[in-house]
Amino acid sequence: MIAALPWLLSIGASFPMLVLAAECLAGLRAGKSLVEVSPEASPYAVLIPAHDEAPGITPVIAAVRAQLRPCDRVLVVADNCADATAAVARGAGAELIERFDAGRRGKAYALACGRELLRLSPPTTIIVLDADCVPEPGALPALASSAERRAAAVQGRYLLRAARDATPLVRISTFAFLIKNSVRQRGLERLGGPALLQGTGMAFPWAMFDAAPLETASLVEDLKLGLDLAIAGQPVGFEDRAVFLSPASTQAATRGQRTRWEHGALATFGRYAPRLIARGLSGRPGLLALAADIAVPPLMLLLAGSGIAGGLLLPWAMLTGAAGPLALLGSAGLVLAVTLFAVWRAWGRALLPAASLLHLPRYLLWKLPIYARFVTHRQRDWVRTGRA
Repeated sequence: MIAALPWLLSIGASFPMLVLAAECLAGLRAGKSLVEVSPEASPYAVLIPAHDEAPGITPVIAAVRAQLRPCDRVLVVADNCADATAAVARGAGAELIERFDAGRRGKAYALACGRELLRLSPPTTIIVLDADCVPEPGALPALASSAERRAAAVQGRYLLRAARDATPLVRISTFAFLIKNSVRQRGLERLGGPALLQGTGMAFPWAMFDAAPLETASLVEDLKLGLDLAIAGQPVGFEDRAVFLSPASTQAATRGQRTRWEHGALATFGRYAPRLIARGLSGRPGLLALAADIAVPPLMLLLAGSGIAGGLLLPWAMLTGAAGPLALLGSAGLVLAVTLFAVWRAWGRALLPAASLLHLPRYLLWKLPIYARFVTHRQRDWVRTGRA
């Protein structure tokens, strides 16, 4: 029994590294170029939940309106705002509804409020967009067309844009975001799994959105919604051609944003992995791929965990001569390192200059308190992320 423990440790640490490597290898190649969208496509509505977004919402609404036809619409839900978000959004040309409920705060409740208004005259497709997220030209009609054609919830390619003077830590975080939201999404879909919803730049057929369980206090309501849809047998896809950009947060705000995302994602894994595995073994193998995906912890936590595992397996190998577990772990780490280098060469060199890679140990130390607080003081309440 004792001899099996090193193998269990090695397999447990190697598995998420190999899953991540497989997704990245499958997702290295970009999707097809943007295709023309028929002007006769069905109407869509863009729903923007906004909490104290007055300084930055105008360019988002302008970019949205530039892609709308007369049959399309944009609705802003000003949710528990203490600033001029409502007046600014209305002045920018959006439909508007205001909502005040201090006990039920967060994007999910704002979306449910917007849905009630849209039910009076429902569109064919609904696109959810954050108030700081700018759609690239053609992104909205491409996403709406994809959702209508597939009869599926569809996540667009949502990325962060780092400022020119962004610190190395912000750049590393933004690159990790690119791996998660672009490369791994492509890879997961090509490996047969459903996509993950990421909160903005995501489209739904109206019937699916109308029935979706939106009102939740989850820190990662978008992730939860996508998993719920997948388990219920609703298709969830990825549209590589529809690109959405948000500004990366400042270094101080990035810590708070990452705390919310990663605490929520870690907690979600424990709740959803058993259900995904059970459904996957019952004849839906795509859910096994999805379970493997959410089993991969945040990149820095994965690297820290594999390092700790290696530190435990090395003395075991030296004392007993049983080097197999250490060799397995080392091989998995090498495969992942080569794969991440290929991803960086293909997608990350402009965002993350080689010199910034020297800050990886500092970035890991910067993130360790986030993981420690998951055990000691887990974040449970939604908090708005500060903008750059």
